[in-house]
Amino acid sequence: MVDESVLLDIGVTRWSKVQAVLLPVVLMPPFGWLAIGLGRGYGAPGATIGTVVFVTVSALLITGAIRIFRYRTWLEGHVLAIQHAFQVRRLDLARADVLIRWAEAQDDPSGPQTGIIAMDIREPGPKRTYRVRLLDSRNRPLPSAQLLALADAIAARDGSLHVSAASLREAATATP
Repeated sequence: MVDESVLLDIGVTRWSKVQAVLLPVVLMPPFGWLAIGLGRGYGAPGATIGTVVFVTVSALLITGAIRIFRYRTWLEGHVLAIQHAFQVRRLDLARADVLIRWAEAQDDPSGPQTGIIAMDIREPGPKRTYRVRLLDSRNRPLPSAQLLALADAIAARDGSLHVSAASLREAATATP
């Protein structure tokens, strides 16, 4: 089992982060001018509507930029942490139902399992399912050490062999 924190190489490219920051900078002035224009052309009701539109669109753009910019995943023992815009979601892989998603069907089922693209995690009880990409920011498979750390976290439930953990171990050994 993994004792220390392992930062997983899952996320977006630097260029995507730059675009996420530039998008509000480029789009907010036109919406500001729209608010001013409605205020001048339609009086007080127009100014109110323009201000509400401007604030709503600005909030959505800024929240989206923050979400893209801050998105990270890491593993703390057997708990997977996912950083979103304003919260960190922690999922206990030792207690959750974990399903591995594959890119394509394998020609030879007895061969090494490659093509892992995502992991669906559903916590016990009436909670939602979270999908975590198992590809790096350049759409390449995660490094073997990170796949093995995830497999160890899933296998921490009772020490028995779990299908998802075995699949991750096979993919880690098949990764060059």
